[in-house]
Amino acid sequence: MVQVVIAARGGRKAKSRCADALDGHDRAGLVCVMLEDMLDAVARCAAVAQAWVVTPTAELAGIAAERGAKVVRQARPSGLNPALLQAVTEISEHAPYAPILMLPGDLPLLEPDDLAAAALLVRTHAVVLASALDGGTGLLALRAGANLPPAFGSDSFWRHAMAAERRGLSVGLLATNSLSRDVDRPEDLIGVCEAGPDSRTAIFLRKRLQPRIRS
Repeated sequence: MVQVVIAARGGRKAKSRCADALDGHDRAGLVCVMLEDMLDAVARCAAVAQAWVVTPTAELAGIAAERGAKVVRQARPSGLNPALLQAVTEISEHAPYAPILMLPGDLPLLEPDDLAAAALLVRTHAVVLASALDGGTGLLALRAGANLPPAFGSDSFWRHAMAAERRGLSVGLLATNSLSRDVDRPEDLIGVCEAGPDSRTAIFLRKRLQPRIRS
């Protein structure tokens, strides 16, 4: 059984690269529905012992708690990687022998089967990585005792892989649609609507992007 942590930051300043398509209020709402979709997927994965959400945002903490996730509250926004480091420290104290799957909070198409595949692969590899379409990292999983600081961001997939190699850690690679489709740019919004039309995120976006996309 694995522990899953999602890092998410909400508010009107969230997802600023989507500002041409959504105003601050709608971007804050977008982060909320993406987290709901992700937590629903995590809850449907039998390999997950516990979901965690690390966030500085009270509204997101409330969403997480309502869905049974444990909340790691940040005193202030500190960026994705420091947030995940904070969460990993707390999770390791709670479940020191469990693998940890780390996810950014912008994967609304997340599928339980892909999480299960990562949970299976981390049994035989110290590190498991899934690439985002833009070369970033959709998932970073660490077996208990594996020391690899998260370095999510531009081109982070290969940076994670090379860092693991330098540390002598075995790496398993996952190629999945749901872990590759992060939401960073306006074109990603339309992609979510097309790829996951029944998700909360797609329903939310269709109401706000019309007439740019069709129902």
